[in-house]
Amino acid sequence: MSDDTPSLLARILVPLDGSTLAAQALPYAQAVASRDADLLLLRVEPVPESFALVGGEVYATADQLRDAAQSQAERELAPSVATLRAAGFRADAVVAFGAPADGILRVAAEARRGLIVLASHGRGAAGRVVFGSVADRVAHASPVPVLIVRAAEEAPAAAAAPAPIARLVVPLDGSDLARSALPVASEVAARLVVPVRLVQAILARAELELAGTGLPVPREVYAELEQRAEEDARRGLEAAAATLRAAGVEATTEVWRGPAAAVIAGACRAGDVIVMSSHGRSGVGRWLLGSVAEQLVRTTPVPVLLVPAPDRRRLTAALAAAPAPAAG
Repeated sequence: MSDDTPSLLARILVPLDGSTLAAQALPYAQAVASRDADLLLLRVEPVPESFALVGGEVYATADQLRDAAQSQAERELAPSVATLRAAGFRADAVVAFGAPADGILRVAAEARRGLIVLASHGRGAAGRVVFGSVADRVAHASPVPVLIVRAAEEAPAAAAAPAPIARLVVPLDGSDLARSALPVASEVAARLVVPVRLVQAILARAELELAGTGLPVPREVYAELEQRAEEDARRGLEAAAATLRAAGVEATTEVWRGPAAAVIAGACRAGDVIVMSSHGRSGVGRWLLGSVAEQLVRTTPVPVLLVPAPDRRRLTAALAAAPAPAAG
C-alpha cells in the first residue's frame, strides 16, 4: 500500500445519527481498528433554512440555525469521542450538512478514510435519518470497503468494549471479482488474529435441471456437471486458502450445495463477519454477488464487510488525481 492510499484499518469513518441503533456500529469500529487508528465520528445534519414567524419576521437565520445544529451535534458526539480516546485511539468528530449518504461519502473522501463502519438502520430526531437506505447508497457508491452492522431494535446502547469477532466468512464464486475481497479479509484476519472460512455455493442437481434448456438431457449429465462444479470449487477455494495461509492467516474451505444467500447464512454463527465483494458475475454454477450481498445485509444478523470492485477503486483514484478543469 502506497503512502497516498488510506490504510484500511488505520483511518475509519463512523457515521452516527444520535440513536442507539446507529451507535451499534461503534463496537465493531473499535474491534477492527488498528492499535494507533484514527477514528472519525460523523453526524450529517439537514441544511437549515431561515425560520420566519407569522408576518414575515425572521426569528433565526440559516447561519444561526446551522451554528446551533453543529454545536448540539458536537455535544452529542463528545462522549463517544472521549470513550474512544480513553481506549487509546485517536478520535475526533465532524459535523456535515446535506443528504446523509452524500455527506458520508464526501467526508470519507475528504478525510481520506480507508473504511466506513455504519449501522444498517437507525433513527435520529423525528426520524431524520433512516440508515437502511443510507447504508445501501453508501455501499453502492463508496470506493473504500464498508462494514455494515445490522442493528438490533432490542439491543441496548452500544457498549464501550469492542465487539467480539471470532471468525471471518468469505464467500467466493470462482470469479476474480469475488477473490478481490481476499486482501481485505487477510488484513482484517491478521489484525484480529482470527481464522477465515472460505465458502462456495454450487447449484444442486435439481437446480441445474430446472435451469436447463428444456430439451431432454440425461440425468447423468447433470450429475457430471454437479461433480465438475464441486471439483472446480474445491480447487479454487484451496488456492485462495493457500494465499491466506502464506500471509499467516488460518484458513479452511467448504463447498455447499444450494442457493448462495442461504448457503452463506448457514455457514455463519455468532461472532462471525462476512467479507465479500459487492459485485460479481453469474454463470453456470455461480451466483451474482451483488444481489446476494444485498440479501445478506438485509437478513443476516452478522455484520457484512463489502469490498468494492477494483474498477470502482481505480476510477475513484483516477478522478482524484485528475487536474481540476480550468475556470471559465
